[in-house]
Amino acid sequence: MRQLRKRWWIWLTGAVVTGCLAVVTLCLSYRVWSFDGFRVYQAMANECHPAWRDFHSGRVRAGDPVEEVIARTQPVAVERKARWMVLTYDGGGGLCFTGLTAAAYDGRMVCAYAYSCTWVRLFFDELTDEQSREFLGSPRDDPRRFGIAVVVR
Repeated sequence: MRQLRKRWWIWLTGAVVTGCLAVVTLCLSYRVWSFDGFRVYQAMANECHPAWRDFHSGRVRAGDPVEEVIARTQPVAVERKARWMVLTYDGGGGLCFTGLTAAAYDGRMVCAYAYSCTWVRLFFDELTDEQSREFLGSPRDDPRRFGIAVVVR
């Protein structure tokens, strides 16, 4: 009877360790680390422009040349204002509940985020305080400068 108990604990421990490793593997492969992050991941997969995958996976990063990003992701609209370039990815007309916006300053990517009315997923943000005021209309230390609370990962 005593050996049966020992084997039972070994199997239980093995099952728990295997389950934990499976969860960590899924988190690593999807790059999601919370339930809110998973909810946002599902929303982006269902509703966003396909370019969100390039931003989410890290294939597009802060500092990348904007022309390369445009060629890779094919935004719906590109708006040029002085030193800024704003890349917009959405449904292109009609009623749209989600979107993806990326910004470049002096030809380099500085900010990218996906959004909906209930969430914002910030992919990267290298804006200085001055750039943040110019682009978003609020200082860098304002936690709600993107509109609502942000899910970073």
